[in-house]
Amino acid sequence: MQILFITHRLPYPPDKGERIRAFYELRYLASRHEVDLFCFADSQECAENQRFLEGICRSVHVEVLKKPRRLLRAVNNFLAGRPMSFGFFHSRKFDESVRDALRKNNYDVIFVYCSSMGAAVPRPAPAPLIVDFVDADSQKFNQYAARAGFLRRWLYTREARAVADAEQSLGHASALSFAVTEHDARELTAGKENGFTVEVVPNGVEVPEVPDCQAESEVLQQKPFALFVGTMDYPPNSDAAAYFARDIFPQVRETHPELKFVIVGRNPDRQVRGLGTIPGVVVKGAVKDVFHYFRNAAVSVAPFRISQGFHNKIAESVAVGTPVITTSRAMAGIGLGEREGLFVADTTEEFAHKVNKVLEDPCLRSDLRKRASSVRELLSWDARLCKIEQLMLQAAGRSVSPSCETVVGH
Repeated sequence: MQILFITHRLPYPPDKGERIRAFYELRYLASRHEVDLFCFADSQECAENQRFLEGICRSVHVEVLKKPRRLLRAVNNFLAGRPMSFGFFHSRKFDESVRDALRKNNYDVIFVYCSSMGAAVPRPAPAPLIVDFVDADSQKFNQYAARAGFLRRWLYTREARAVADAEQSLGHASALSFAVTEHDARELTAGKENGFTVEVVPNGVEVPEVPDCQAESEVLQQKPFALFVGTMDYPPNSDAAAYFARDIFPQVRETHPELKFVIVGRNPDRQVRGLGTIPGVVVKGAVKDVFHYFRNAAVSVAPFRISQGFHNKIAESVAVGTPVITTSRAMAGIGLGEREGLFVADTTEEFAHKVNKVLEDPCLRSDLRKRASSVRELLSWDARLCKIEQLMLQAAGRSVSPSCETVVGH
């Protein structure tokens, strides 16, 4: 197939949630088909990562869209009644480049990653339109609204409605749609008389095989520690880390005074940086290899009060045999349970109790380490990406590979 692949972020390196899924989809498809990639970058430095992608794609088009222009587009969208958030990933120059590629190439499918990029494709689309919504962005803004003050609540509620309208329009224009969890698929189509079908394709996990002896000394110096990993200027991550540090961690420390709480992730915002004043809390910021921390943590914590989609860091932790305590909403898309090291708690007291219980079970970590390889198989990208490819072939009117027919029908 010839595939036009459009995404809102340059999908390399795969070190953030918004890039991970796009990267593995792109790499898989580009290894088997001819793919032209169109995407945005935040800076010229970020755009230089296209060199790696040029080695796997037929062509790569990257437009650097800096913050002032993004803000202007967001304001323009607000005044026009369109989603403000979509304005951060839009330019006329980009749209013209996409349309030029569509005129010059006979694409079998157009693959749009995230609803914010749907406006880049003309309607009706000149080839079958495939949309990976990933998650229901509109519902994320509803969750923001529920926790915000009056003005922000109004803005988030307005954004939720505008994004929901855009999701519906894009879904109905598509030949095929994906979401990362059953929950997101339901929310994308809930309450709509003339809905559209959303196929569920969860994320996978790829874990580097690095033995514990290679862990950096600074990681070992933190032991024993509870771990939170995420991009720390993203509001759901910032809120979850602050919630654990302020409300849950002090309760855990009453029983385990030696325990530290280590927060790992780039761009910690002011709220997260301030958590470093709490006894036992360590704000690390960006690190070279988060898997050193996953492998050496006593427990990972993911107390998300705002949650949408698939949490890669939860899956990565259980994939190396480190138990995770999270909320029921956050674990919904992972597809694992306590046998694999995923524990659920939805109140402050229950969360502290579960953390203490895990810390006090000397056999648990050993058992989880023994089962980690089977967990990695369960979370493998291969079957997920095969399903995406085969459904795309069907949408393009191509024959399906016999080796994947059972995956498509699953």
